[in-house]
Amino acid sequence: MVVPIAFGQSDTGHVLLYLCLLAVCLYVARTDIYERRIPNRALLFGLIYTVIVVFLFIENYLWSMHALSGVVFFLGFALFSFCLPFAMGMGDAKLLGFMAFALGFQEFLSMLTITCVTAFLAALFLSLTKKVSARDTLPFAPFVVVGMLWQLLSLVLDFV
Repeated sequence: MVVPIAFGQSDTGHVLLYLCLLAVCLYVARTDIYERRIPNRALLFGLIYTVIVVFLFIENYLWSMHALSGVVFFLGFALFSFCLPFAMGMGDAKLLGFMAFALGFQEFLSMLTITCVTAFLAALFLSLTKKVSARDTLPFAPFVVVGMLWQLLSLVLDFV
């Protein structure tokens, strides 16, 4: 039995936004894995697309709260990156600030929790199997993809 998913205009906007964020995260994760950098062009594309989708489809988007979330999280992660550059790069800080702006505070915290838990479990598994040492670094963007998938699935499954 197939259950149809009925989206309203606002729901369609959220699905379009989340799919775009997932696509940006997938592209960024690929470049983070292979080149160990996060391209600014991808983040800029995601930001412009976010603004367009929100303007056209999402009625209850609180611009000031989302902007505040993006700025606060970006500055926090940028400070963390500046103090501990071996732990997190500035590209990760920009990616997380962009995600905080696009998702908003509550959804971003949910995504960040899943991201950090999966990153921790992967690092624990890799260190226990002696694939990496304590001095090695892992790209963070692939774990953001997992968190974004979690957000997309929770949005879609909530409609069913």
